[in-house]
Order: sequence, then structure tokens, then C-alpha cells
Amino acid sequence: MASTFITGAAGFIGTELVKVLAARGHQVIGLTPSRETARRVRQAGAAPVVGDLTEPGRWQDEAAADWVFHLPPYPTASCRLTRRRVDSLARGRVLMDANLLDAIASGTTRRIVYVADANWYGATGERSITEDETPRPRGCGRWLAPALDRLDGYVVAGLPIVTAFPGCVYGNGSWFRKRVAEPIIAGRRVVQFGITGPWVSPIHVHDCARALVHLAEHGEPGGRYFLVNDDPIQTHEFAEMFARMANRRLRLWRLPAAARLLMGRALTGSLRTDAVFSNIRLRGIGFRFRYPTLERGLEQVLGALDE
Repeated sequence: MASTFITGAAGFIGTELVKVLAARGHQVIGLTPSRETARRVRQAGAAPVVGDLTEPGRWQDEAAADWVFHLPPYPTASCRLTRRRVDSLARGRVLMDANLLDAIASGTTRRIVYVADANWYGATGERSITEDETPRPRGCGRWLAPALDRLDGYVVAGLPIVTAFPGCVYGNGSWFRKRVAEPIIAGRRVVQFGITGPWVSPIHVHDCARALVHLAEHGEPGGRYFLVNDDPIQTHEFAEMFARMANRRLRLWRLPAAARLLMGRALTGSLRTDAVFSNIRLRGIGFRFRYPTLERGLEQVLGALDE
């Protein structure tokens, strides 16, 4: 089995990725920012190494693995994403990429799976787009543009990089558990921006992790892949379907337009933008979904809420 190094191993997707790889017998080392999060990585099945992607350190020696999965931390919605904040995040992402990719550039790594954000492609409209569409970054997607522009240089230099663009990732954790599942089960209100949400392409976190491993095995170096299931939905359907399946009343708190001033235009722009993507390229290299629809995925979430 391949030796594997994962950045962001304590995150929502990273933890699930560790579990998938460990279950397949891989030796996994997970980069994590603190001793507290290291415990979560160890419980998932990886050997944790404490380090900071923004600073060179001993963790770079551990990155010399057969497979490298790069999942840098995603900016949280708890801070107001102004244009200045987005520019700061962009500089940080470039630095994190350089510290990792420069450290393994002269090694024997067989595959690097680089995880980005499909928001980089900008507004799509209600019809799905493919990876060949010209990106038009807007809102939160702007912070990725400088890093992805530099990524092409690493590919030209010979690094075996496959770029993954997950859609709207949900599951028993992160934003979905905190903002949808737990409030509905407890009878609290669910926050909703406007009357209905935009169209998005979802993917269950377990399928997302499995797809990342599939890209390490079968993805084409230099290629880009959307990680989304077959059926786009509108974002308000997450709460509506979960409440119906849990046999709970759905109570909503619709944010007024003034919330834009508190959250920043970058974030609110992303929350109101259609983001619909095709998975034809991912399916074309043989990937099959365990949770191909939102309903199937929410069945798993309901059964796992006590975990």
C-alpha cells in the first residue's frame, strides 16, 4: 500500500479521507495544527504530525510520501469576508502551497491530489458546466485564483498534480450538522438566506473522500475533476428534506438583506450564486457513488447522528 501524507487531516473532509485510507490498509500521516486536533487525527487512523502549513518545519520531511493529499484549511464563515480579507486569504494560500509543493518537488511522490473549491469557476447558472469552462472567480472563489494560477507552473515542472473541485460537501459533521441537523432535531430555527437558495451540486463527505482516493489511483496528472453527485438541488432542500425524513417540524429564520453588511459581499455573493457542475469526467475514470442522491446521503446522516 502507498505511504500517504494529508494536509488538513483534522478537517471535515480530511478526517473522512483518513478513515477511508486507513480502512484500505494505507500508512497515513496527517498534518494537524495542534495537539488537540492531533487526537482526532489519531482516532481516525493516521499518525499525526503537528505543524503549520504557513511555516517551514519538520513536517515537510514527512510529506515525502507516495501519495500526497493537499487539503488546506478553508476560511470559516465566522469572520467577515471583505475584499481585503479575501486578498489576505489568497496570499496565505499561495504560501501554504509553496511550503508543501516545493518540499516534495524533487522527491518520488507518485500522485498529488490538490483540493480546491468549485467556487473558483464563479456563477454557473442552473445548467451544469464541465471542468473545461473558463473560470470566472467571484465572491469567495477569488481567494483561490492566485494559487491556482501558480499551480499550472508546478504541473509544467513535472509534479503529478490532480486537482479536485468538490461541490457542496455535506454529512454528519461540519456546517451540516451544526446548522441543519442539530437545530432541526432540537426544534430550533434553521438560518436561511432568502426564501429559496441557489442551485448547487452536493456530494456526501464519504463519497468525496472516496473520490479523492480514486483520483490518486486513476486521475490524470494535470487534470481537473468536479466531485459532485448526479442531481443538483436548491440549498433550501437540505433542511426541508432532512426535517421531513427526521419527522421534525422545520422552523426557519430568514436573514434579511441587511445581513450582507455583517457577512461581507464576498460571502453573501457566494451564498446566492448558482454553482452546478457535471461529474461526467469523474464517472469517466470509473468512479461510482455510494450516495448518488441527497436522499440516500441524508439517510446515512440520520443513522449516524449519535456518533
